[in-house]
Amino acid sequence: MSINRVPISAGLLLLVFLFQEAFVNRINFFLGGFALYLAFAIAWILREERSSAVLIGFLAGLIADLSPTLEAPFGLWTFTMTGLAFLIVTYVRGSLDSNLSPLTLSIVTTIFSTIALILFVIFGAILGQDLPSLSVLARELIGNALWSFVLAPLYIPIAIRTHKLSLSARER
Repeated sequence: MSINRVPISAGLLLLVFLFQEAFVNRINFFLGGFALYLAFAIAWILREERSSAVLIGFLAGLIADLSPTLEAPFGLWTFTMTGLAFLIVTYVRGSLDSNLSPLTLSIVTTIFSTIALILFVIFGAILGQDLPSLSVLARELIGNALWSFVLAPLYIPIAIRTHKLSLSARER
């Protein structure tokens, strides 16, 4: 990733994060919530090359740590998203179709956004964060997976367009 893409990518991720915090978090979703920013970042990571994907994961995690409602240690989302981006591009991206059909992208994004939330809860528990009951956790995870899959036709094209927008003419 060129150094010129870093501010553009960070700015685009920050805009999606602000949209998540200002609008999406105010909606009462049936069966838990919807993490638009998380699903958007994972869809973007799936479109990137290896080194760029890890940097996008780091930036996405760093921005997610800025949430005013987050009651977790600072850096937990950064650690989770950076590690998850590395796992995605190392083990998953190579086995997927190079074009990534919309259905495949929807399913993989849904699975990995759920895995990201599970890892966040596990790492938070290791660091001493209080956990809700298993029924509440299961409802939130199932609800997030459901809404990530149902709303995928809305956020995945936006993630693909913003990824293309961040590329320079040479990288396209």
